Amino acid sequence: MFFSYIWPMSFIDFYERVKSLAKTKNITIEYIVGQAGLSLASYNAYRRRGNLPRADEALVIAQALGTTVEYLIMGTEPENIKKIILDDFQAVIDRHRNPQKKS
Repeated sequence: MFFSYIWPMSFIDFYERVKSLAKTKNITIEYIVGQAGLSLASYNAYRRRGNLPRADEALVIAQALGTTVEYLIMGTEPENIKKIILDDFQAVIDRHRNPQKKS
């Protein structure tokens, strides 16, 4: 269920948030990806393919930007993500307890 909130999104949003935060903080993309141990070519290949960097790379990118991986992926702060996940799990539990009868 949690992935239903992530999967339909374009992972391009991740890269747009990185770009926007880098510009705001006056940091180059080259510096950020270098901190994550990536080359600019690798970063751009991820972006063109619509893939996210590995978790460890995304974490270092987030740290270099002074934010969280959750923000870069979802566009929301971690507190909001926790609420989304809890609400989603509650919906699953409710459906399990009260399955709808099929006609």
